[in-house]
Amino acid sequence: MVPLLLVPSAEASTPSDRPATAVSMPSPPPLPSSSPSSSGEFALLAPGLLDAPAPADTAPEPAALPAPQPAPAPPPASSTKPHMIRWVYTLGNQVPDQVLQHPEDVDVISPAWFHLNAAGDVYGSDVPSVTQWAHQHGIKVMPIVDNDQFDPDSAHAILSDGSTQTRALNGLQWMVNNFGYDGLNIDWENMYNSDRDLFSGFMSNVYARIHREVGKTVTIALGSKTKEDYLGFAGPFDYAKLAPSFDLAVIMTYDQHYAGGDPGPVASIQWVTDVINYATQSIPASKLLLGLPFYGYNWNVSLGGWAQAMGYGDIVKTVFANGPGIQMDPASQTPVYTYTNASGTHQIWFENSTSLQAKIALAAKHGLAGWGAWRAGLEDQNFWTLNLSPSA
Repeated sequence: MVPLLLVPSAEASTPSDRPATAVSMPSPPPLPSSSPSSSGEFALLAPGLLDAPAPADTAPEPAALPAPQPAPAPPPASSTKPHMIRWVYTLGNQVPDQVLQHPEDVDVISPAWFHLNAAGDVYGSDVPSVTQWAHQHGIKVMPIVDNDQFDPDSAHAILSDGSTQTRALNGLQWMVNNFGYDGLNIDWENMYNSDRDLFSGFMSNVYARIHREVGKTVTIALGSKTKEDYLGFAGPFDYAKLAPSFDLAVIMTYDQHYAGGDPGPVASIQWVTDVINYATQSIPASKLLLGLPFYGYNWNVSLGGWAQAMGYGDIVKTVFANGPGIQMDPASQTPVYTYTNASGTHQIWFENSTSLQAKIALAAKHGLAGWGAWRAGLEDQNFWTLNLSPSA
């Protein structure tokens, strides 16, 4: 889920030193018949390597065998599991300062760069300097590809027409290969619930093309739910059918209370637990990344209406302007701040390093692959001092 007020224009400004590459990909030409296919018919890349030299007329004298040595002792069993995957979403055409300062604490960045329109064309902007920096620091790059900036009609056009979907698959393959990405993140939202099965089929095709044929990582942003639900935001996501068609999923455990609804925690600890418990019934825990919200919402409870999305820095400024009063809500284990000014009484529900640490610990307890945060630049700066990869 992308909070509406935190998304800048799709056309980000371009840094002067390393220009972004604008991309508008009318479908790449169909793959030639000699291309590797999922059927396993691969062209021989280096046939000369299979031509063994002819044996010599006489065999050389065998060398003397060295004295037997005792077998080395096996290495001690590791007492800790591999570290959790630490994933951050980013916006714009630069690496966020927080990531620049803590590259050792990030494994994957997922920039919001690309979209698929109703014709099946990929459009957006590649930023080579970001990918280069990330790879130099051992960080993988898996950009978002959304459904035409979350348009349900564009999603339906791609899902329901075979030629349009093939065009989209060709574009995705060209994108990850041409720009050297490590994979992609399918972030489709606001789809029609009636497209549920079509979306599962689409993801199967994406996985066959991008993972099996190209060898790249396929990831997805999953709507969160605590029980089977065919309606609402998470309705189009059939966990069981989707599970075989991705390598990793960032489950969007945020917006429990969203900007257009009643005030409340963005992600209470019990709700997050319930989402994990339901998701792991159909999806292996080793494929799941727990979504972390780096933002909060400011509701005007006097006037009603939509809440304003805010990053942690803006929330701190609001507190300084209106006086102290932040409290940790014991039920949700998230902070809440209530204040009154000329426009009425406001309530801000948000996340800080304490509430985020509890969620990371929860992910570790349930054996999840890691966490994925929306988005870098909005967080409490103390987040980077936490243990971001705890053991269960």
